[in-house]
Amino acid sequence: MRYIIHGDDIVSSRSYLNSLKDQYQDVVYLDGLKHTPSDFLDISANQPLFPKKTLVIVENYTGTEKIFEVKTLLDTAFWWPRALQKIPLADKVLQFKSQSAFGIFKYTDSVGLKQTKAALVLLNRLLEERVPAEKIITMLTRQIRMIGQVLDGGEVKASSSDFVRKKLAQQAKSWDMKKIQEALMVLFSVDIKIKKGKIKPDSALTFLTYRLCR
Repeated sequence: MRYIIHGDDIVSSRSYLNSLKDQYQDVVYLDGLKHTPSDFLDISANQPLFPKKTLVIVENYTGTEKIFEVKTLLDTAFWWPRALQKIPLADKVLQFKSQSAFGIFKYTDSVGLKQTKAALVLLNRLLEERVPAEKIITMLTRQIRMIGQVLDGGEVKASSSDFVRKKLAQQAKSWDMKKIQEALMVLFSVDIKIKKGKIKPDSALTFLTYRLCR
């Protein structure tokens, strides 16, 4: 599986990349500004007989396009902090556009406050803008985890911004750790079902919104 992750909304793309990492037993990092295509080929070729489920992350790659034609047993995620003009060959391409960032933050804040009607209106706008379901779920997961950190006394870990910490503290009043754990389990389950094609993304996101806001 080869992923292309790019776009100006770096917060969202990083969050997606982090959620992708959680699905693997081992993660190998390559900096495209420091490493060469040969380093990538070496990692791909020198694998043990029974390897762990491994994800190779290549950031800021600027080399030859031939690297995208290399066949490997390892899953690979190429990440850029900008929108690409020419999209390389890949199994899955995700672009995180900055214009959606403000709307998606308002949506996740509404879910955090359990404001069902407001959240559904904002979700519909995101769907009209064709924001990927993966991105929305990634940002929802990030929001729930930060609220959990606040409940667990880790406000500083949740965010370095006083403004964000105040918003999270307000949202945390509607949650407890049991609800946080249940929400994360539902998010994970729905994400898997979407990726396997067992449920339509729009219906899944509407269900999630109702479920998390109740």
